Amino acid sequence: LLDVAIRVADNLDSTFRLKNRHWVTGHQEVELALVKLYHTTSNIKYLDLADWYLQQRGHGYGKGVIWDEWKNPDYCQDKVPLKDQKEITGHAVRAMYLYTGAADVGSAKNDTGYMKAMKTVWEDVVYRNMYITGGIGSSGSNEGFSNDYDLPNEDAYCETCASVGMVLWNQRMNILTGESKYIDVLEKSLYNGALDGLSLSGDRFFYGNPLASTGGNKRSEWFGTACCPSNIARLVESLGNYIYAKNENGIWVNLFVGSNTSIDLQNNKISLVQQTNYPWNGDVQLTVSPQKKAVFQLHIRIPGWVQNQASPGSTYHFLDSSSQKYSITVNGKNAAYSMMNGYAVINKDWKKGDVVAIKFPLEVRRVIAIDSIAADRNKVSLQRGPLMYCFEHPDNEGKVTNIVVPDNIIFNINFKEDMLGGVMELEATAPAIIVSDDGLSVNTKLKKIIAIPYYSWANRGQGPMIMWMPRKILNIELVPKK
Repeated sequence: LLDVAIRVADNLDSTFRLKNRHWVTGHQEVELALVKLYHTTSNIKYLDLADWYLQQRGHGYGKGVIWDEWKNPDYCQDKVPLKDQKEITGHAVRAMYLYTGAADVGSAKNDTGYMKAMKTVWEDVVYRNMYITGGIGSSGSNEGFSNDYDLPNEDAYCETCASVGMVLWNQRMNILTGESKYIDVLEKSLYNGALDGLSLSGDRFFYGNPLASTGGNKRSEWFGTACCPSNIARLVESLGNYIYAKNENGIWVNLFVGSNTSIDLQNNKISLVQQTNYPWNGDVQLTVSPQKKAVFQLHIRIPGWVQNQASPGSTYHFLDSSSQKYSITVNGKNAAYSMMNGYAVINKDWKKGDVVAIKFPLEVRRVIAIDSIAADRNKVSLQRGPLMYCFEHPDNEGKVTNIVVPDNIIFNINFKEDMLGGVMELEATAPAIIVSDDGLSVNTKLKKIIAIPYYSWANRGQGPMIMWMPRKILNIELVPKK
């Protein structure tokens, strides 16, 4: 298969780059594939070809090639040259693959032009065009982006492949910069936006992932355009790629996932064994065993939500600050560490069997959005660790749109091993608005309400679901829109 890939890439190179035959691709997947081929073969022409493809954009070469589909260069990120792009536009999945490829090329060529553009576009995505789930692409008409802060919930498109793309792109941005905020977004997209696309049984899929439903949504066995099933399968299988990273001086722990691996570092082999029940609890134990004693840096990501940041930027924030702190010990003693780019950095002489224990406080946090997001005004969503929560019909007497979640109610947490594959549910007593049978009066009653992790909804039949809840009675929709 590698020989096949090389023949195809050689044909592309001789047909397009070497003849400088201008060409803009539709789905921008060839660029990141070519960088992988370059790293595999060390043949620079594949990296040059990826760079050439990136440089084709923004010059009108797509007209008559792919613009005919939508009559709009924004749709395929072709309005301005890539290094001059500052805003996210067009089809969300295509954009994610393009920017993943650009980050790969920028890294391999040490091209600061690509790096600068990627940081600027990333801020536009995360600060103004991303759902609290890490999902992107609010519009179904172009399967992508519309206007800043246009983030409807029930009509959210949020294609599963776009969330997979967010994982790919944010991993590259983290490797380029060493900054933890990119893994914060990766984790949010992974546990919420992407995982929601897969049923608990593993054989049903969402193409789009709304944040509210009146009951018409269900996962499908397959699609005519079957990108999402294979893409989410690939993501789940490749989870190990995102847990750790390294450079010549140290190791990064990015995700908290039960795992074991071996990393070559400084002519030494470092064994890592991670034990945790995250995200249900915040206890993580990491056993570090170098083949021979060695001094190196261990970078442990301190998630933004631990530091009172619901999401990078100011679009989403926690309603209240938390005073609970995390802790890190090495072999039972408080660890000496410094903070760098969102990581706790432990620099020591490591020996076989050293145990790092991390304790993260996992509280139920209330998230609110800025008023620019009209769909979320005067509403609240619930977050615990990296997981977003929603209210679904089987747990709330079949109705979810009549519930009010005041700022002062207290949620209890209960792990239900026999429910939805084992989930931590949130339970509280809250007001519910009851409309009389004749529709002439309303009453308020207190009732038990239950929230479940967003990724686990739509696994018990069709019915209403909602994530953003009204904080006061005056913000409730007594009669939901059909």
